[in-house]
Amino acid sequence: VMALSRDQWLRGGLLFGVLLANILMVGLLVEGLGNAQFVQAWQRTRAAGRCARRAPIATRLGAMTLETRLAFLAPDARALVIKDLRTLLRDPAQWIQGLLFFGLLALYFFNLRNLHYHLLSAVWRNLIVFLNMFSLSAVMCSFCSRFIYPQLSLEGQAFWLIGLAPTTMGRVLKIKFLAALVGMLTISVVLMAVSTAMLDVGWRVWVTALGLAVTMALGLCGLATGLGAVFLDLKQRNPMAIISGFGGTLNLVLSLAYMAAAILPFGALYHYHTLGRIGDGALREGTAAAAAWLIVITLAATLLPLMAGRRSLMRRDY
Repeated sequence: VMALSRDQWLRGGLLFGVLLANILMVGLLVEGLGNAQFVQAWQRTRAAGRCARRAPIATRLGAMTLETRLAFLAPDARALVIKDLRTLLRDPAQWIQGLLFFGLLALYFFNLRNLHYHLLSAVWRNLIVFLNMFSLSAVMCSFCSRFIYPQLSLEGQAFWLIGLAPTTMGRVLKIKFLAALVGMLTISVVLMAVSTAMLDVGWRVWVTALGLAVTMALGLCGLATGLGAVFLDLKQRNPMAIISGFGGTLNLVLSLAYMAAAILPFGALYHYHTLGRIGDGALREGTAAAAAWLIVITLAATLLPLMAGRRSLMRRDY
């Protein structure tokens, strides 16, 4: 695309041909693998219904590995986390979407230097960092709305089992939140660290970007988990129907509003500073005020939905 935009038609056509050849090659590999495995897999599936079912060795080994690696958790927390992980891994449609969500961003961030963005002026590098923060936060909003918000509702008619388990609903909500937070924190911090390192920005922007990544994970996970408990819908088994309801729409709108309110003050401050319109003193004061504002809205976005969700769960009969 960049070659064609510079009227380099031969180079652009060559690169497009390379891309097309790779796509066709992958298509041939997928088709060949399907032709080789489809009939046997279909026959095994048909035969499995007529004989006693037994968990595959890989599944049993995976369960043992999870039990071993999560041994530091309390028994109730370990059981809930393993159940959610198994549910996620057994549905390729879910984890493939997550892989696409963040895989494309990672591919872009790792290629920032190949695009020569690190050679741009400080104004553009600073702007790109915060635009990358916006893109990462938008993907996190979508991911939390799609996967974290409907978690409790997807328990369905078996939710009473959790209600009768030797634990409290408040602790169940806390475990769900912390498990989602660990995943979001890992992804957001790693991707923003890569982005800032590739763009070679100053330490102030680096600290601000990582701080925003941490607070984004906190606020978005708190909103999705808490509102998912408030608007619990145990009758619906379709995740898309749960997401498209009032609670899912409210969660997405509040997540986007929180994202804008958190990032825009820092982006504006550093942009005006790199343009020379404000000095170092004004930048320090503005950053302190923006940090205080970020802490307030992050606590509100994290704690208020979780408290409301806990109250809603405690009032239910199981």
